[in-house]
Amino acid sequence: MAPLLRLLCRAILTLRRPRRWLHRRLTPVGWALAVGMAACLGTNNPEQTMGMSVFFLLAAVFACALALAPFFRPRAAAERRPPRLVTAGEPFTVRVRVANRGRRPLAGLAYVEDLREPAPTARACAEAVRTALRERGGAIPWPRGARSAPVALPDLPAGAAAEITVTVTAWRRGALTLAGGVLTRADPLGVFRACCRLPAPHTVLVMPRRHPLPRLDLPGSAQHQQGGVALAAGVGESEEFTALRDYRRGDPLKHVHWRSTARTGTLVVKEYQDEHFTRHGLVLDTACGPEGDHLFEEAVAVAASFACTVPDQDSLLDLLLVGQQAVCITSGRGVGHAEQMLEALAAVRPCRDPGLERLEALVDRHRPQLSGCVLVLLAWDPPRRALVRRLREQGLPLLVLVLVPAGGADLIAAGLPEERPQRLVALEAGRVAQGLAALGERP
Repeated sequence: MAPLLRLLCRAILTLRRPRRWLHRRLTPVGWALAVGMAACLGTNNPEQTMGMSVFFLLAAVFACALALAPFFRPRAAAERRPPRLVTAGEPFTVRVRVANRGRRPLAGLAYVEDLREPAPTARACAEAVRTALRERGGAIPWPRGARSAPVALPDLPAGAAAEITVTVTAWRRGALTLAGGVLTRADPLGVFRACCRLPAPHTVLVMPRRHPLPRLDLPGSAQHQQGGVALAAGVGESEEFTALRDYRRGDPLKHVHWRSTARTGTLVVKEYQDEHFTRHGLVLDTACGPEGDHLFEEAVAVAASFACTVPDQDSLLDLLLVGQQAVCITSGRGVGHAEQMLEALAAVRPCRDPGLERLEALVDRHRPQLSGCVLVLLAWDPPRRALVRRLREQGLPLLVLVLVPAGGADLIAAGLPEERPQRLVALEAGRVAQGLAALGERP
């Protein structure tokens, strides 16, 4: 059934553009005319000409409306103030100022955003349908795009301008292009909307959706970090200054405090103290096939939830993931911002390489600095069990979160009991928020 399902999805995606065009162009009266013409054709009887007469009458009205549309060419301009960052699934507003640059007043206008985003592939849609069928009646996670509802404009005299607020909702993370605005106006018959595009491109970054997290005691304790937070930030190697003291044999000359030395007549040096603090790793598993894309999106949402919460708990957090290249971003304690992590998570894509070698090398490289680690995994198979077992043997405290299909929490028990870490949680697709909320109840 796979080729047939992909063919069906490709046909649905092909019809998206004309359906969108009809939705934007036809008024409710136009839809009624279209339904009426279809009904006349369906009930036409060769012995009765009334149905065909009504059909030609409705078709004539429709043709007149189409003929009037090209005469709608208003001279207008639009200025927008869109946000730079938004969250997937949450509506955001765009302030738009529309100005009438012509000599004639404009009335009966509506404004709608022209949204451009990559269309989902037929293969992704087919995998979504197969996933829903495999989960026995689950809701189809059909890839949804962005949507904006038309907003009516007040009458604009010549040279006047008006400000409106447009609400946009984007369901998929990544870059969303606001190509410009579209002014629409119904023809005098109220059947067809004429459109005029006002190009004004902007790009909005749609960040992953996030779930609220309870107050968590993450694994691991404070440990010595050579160079302190300054080294963690990658800015020099200075340690934390604590006090001044007399010079001792072997102290480096670069630590001499020359102002105090000149005042006292004896060598005085600056004393530093290495800082101890907690530093956690947040490891996102990106290796999955097309059939696991819906679990990958859930995993990105889980990682984003931790990225926004952990840096507020007076500790450092390192986001570790492998996309087109290995990524490590640090935030917390004034080092970086969670926004940088969210931007990286908004752009991450699944890695089709089934191996975990690159991710393991990245974790091993940062392992000596970590107090504990949160692993967000897409499966609980032998390679991932081996990674967890090796990190535990190295003495690294772990919190393991495994994304599983709906109803598949029992799959975690497939591993041997002695291989299961103490803090391993299965998060079911569709119930991730409930699973994360329950983390605060676990010992």
